[in-house]
Amino acid sequence: MADKSEAPTSHRVEEARNDGQVVRSQELISAGVIVISAFLLRNSGGEMIIAFKKMITSMILEIPHAELSVEWLRGTSFTFAALVLPPFSMILVGILMTGVVLTLGQTQFLWAGKKIGFDFKRVNPIDGFKRIFSSHGLIELLRSLLKLGWVSWVAYSFIRDNFLDLIAFTQYDFSTAVSHFIEIAVSLTIRVGSMYLVLAVADYAYQRWDLYKNLRMSKEEIKEESKRSEGDPMLKSRVRNMQRQMARGRMMANVPKATVVVVNPTHLAIAIEYQEGMRAPKVLAKGPYRVAERIVKLARQNNIPVVQNIPLARAIYKTTDVGQEISPELYLAMAEVLAYVYKLRGKTPPNRAIPAAEPASS
Repeated sequence: MADKSEAPTSHRVEEARNDGQVVRSQELISAGVIVISAFLLRNSGGEMIIAFKKMITSMILEIPHAELSVEWLRGTSFTFAALVLPPFSMILVGILMTGVVLTLGQTQFLWAGKKIGFDFKRVNPIDGFKRIFSSHGLIELLRSLLKLGWVSWVAYSFIRDNFLDLIAFTQYDFSTAVSHFIEIAVSLTIRVGSMYLVLAVADYAYQRWDLYKNLRMSKEEIKEESKRSEGDPMLKSRVRNMQRQMARGRMMANVPKATVVVVNPTHLAIAIEYQEGMRAPKVLAKGPYRVAERIVKLARQNNIPVVQNIPLARAIYKTTDVGQEISPELYLAMAEVLAYVYKLRGKTPPNRAIPAAEPASS
């Protein structure tokens, strides 16, 4: 088995994300819901108490004189719902929004279609026992026991410190007793939620570490991924060679159109075209060694003059690419070569000479 000691690449992490594997702590969601619900209950719980008080008071006063019927029960239920549902709905909506925000914040709006659907492995009892008694299952059991023990200790400590206040509820009237009970319950929930939030942050860190540990890759896997994303180096080299050969073939096809080939004498060869109406001489083909030999061979097969001019050949080869015009600094030297070619062929130069071929004024 390959040693997966390398950190996962961004591509591997993205693939895992598309498969639904993201850092997600259910404990963080639970802790956030507990804390937010406690604060919502503290702010909106008073309205619920008042609604309950009104409802109970109304029932106590009306029952002795009311005619018990379905209509009376229906009206009483509607009245109770109208009093209780608004504050209860605010608390419920706040809890739901907290869960949604924390979930989306961890998953970053991930929609993993692959996670949707029936999977027999999830209900297979044999696989279930394997998960329970695996190292991962034992770690989950220890984490659950730790959470239970910590939360229980926090709850026990709070109830022990407020035990006398809880006993004193019997001396209060109903409304006051309920108000004090909610206040103590909210305080207990906030304390338990805060301690649970510490555990949730630690759980999120563990989930992140566990995910990236499972996504680790071997050096061979990283190499294979690099080949898939960037292409096989050998294949890319072959493609580049083919492209160079095709470009060289197109370049060689232009050699028969050249006016002259300037050489150095066997190391470099540059095929140059200059016809009437052209602004300046243009390089049709160039190359060293074997390419130079092919250019010279094609030039001689097509009766194109081959002129040896070492400084000019070096200058054009370094400064001008195929398809470009030579630089103005080389016009004069090029004009001398063209004059020699025209004289060799017994022709007169074109009516429009290249600029540098004109005599310089003294």
